[in-house]
Amino acid sequence: MTEKITKIEAAQRQLITAIELFLRGGEPVSVYSLATNAWEVIDALCTKEGIDSLSDETRENITTGSELKKDLINSPYRNFFKHADRDPDSVLEGFSDLENDHIIFLSVEDYIRLNKKSPVELQVYQLWYLSINIDKVAHEALADILAATEVMFPSIKEQNRERQKSMALQAITDAYGDRELNDSPEVEKAYHRLFEPSA
Repeated sequence: MTEKITKIEAAQRQLITAIELFLRGGEPVSVYSLATNAWEVIDALCTKEGIDSLSDETRENITTGSELKKDLINSPYRNFFKHADRDPDSVLEGFSDLENDHIIFLSVEDYIRLNKKSPVELQVYQLWYLSINIDKVAHEALADILAATEVMFPSIKEQNRERQKSMALQAITDAYGDRELNDSPEVEKAYHRLFEPSA
């Protein structure tokens, strides 16, 4: 059976799949590829709609002469993962699952700014990332983020990475069961759900 899929649907599907693989300890190259595919679509849509995206803010703060897509996302990782025509014998060094934290967050943040609402998976990831990277939070938003972190992710920075990810998985499961949250106009129904509450 065939489907009609919009660009934003395609981006959301890839992004939620990337988040699931990431939080469940899945293959990091696949996570990065899915997340960057989603990011590229979302970034183009943000540009088309004139959205003040995090990607644009990042572009304003990177080294002069560097390009976000070309020099920080496609190179060195994304191009290596999808091309072999020019360098079939090359070996990539320095890639880590930690790279996925940032590209997923960039995609999530821009999706939320573009769409003005998002599935709970994206909203939980957004807070999870900021909880771990609290130094990246703007001063004016710090108190609100810290308060939300204490509720959803208490003492998360003291946990190891596996435990941090499992806390995010649990938070998504809990969010599924929160009727008030799911009825909020800021929550969008996912095109598919990869996390399901325990029976």
